[in-house]
Amino acid sequence: MECASNPVNVDKFLILPISEGSRTVTEVLSREGSFRILEVLSEDLLSVREISRKTGLPFVDAEAKVMALMESDLVEIKSRSSGLEGKEDIYGPAKRFVAFSSEDKSMVV
Repeated sequence: MECASNPVNVDKFLILPISEGSRTVTEVLSREGSFRILEVLSEDLLSVREISRKTGLPFVDAEAKVMALMESDLVEIKSRSSGLEGKEDIYGPAKRFVAFSSEDKSMVV
């Protein structure tokens, strides 16, 4: 297959150089519970309260992990809902794949 006939949307990729700059994303992903949050968000858009309930993580831990995943461009706010407690952010996975590249971007893994 030729790449020209099957273009790749580069906006769907989070390409990080293998260097100190990629350390934040790898640290966030290595934290206990982060992958579980991404798993539940891949099934449905959820509030932090719902993420906490579905993952079994304490609310404070779920909230901190969601914020870290947002800072790493792996999770994003999808909408806001109004509930009994007021407005609540609803989160979902960013539609991206993580790829690591050499610093000169000549090799992607």
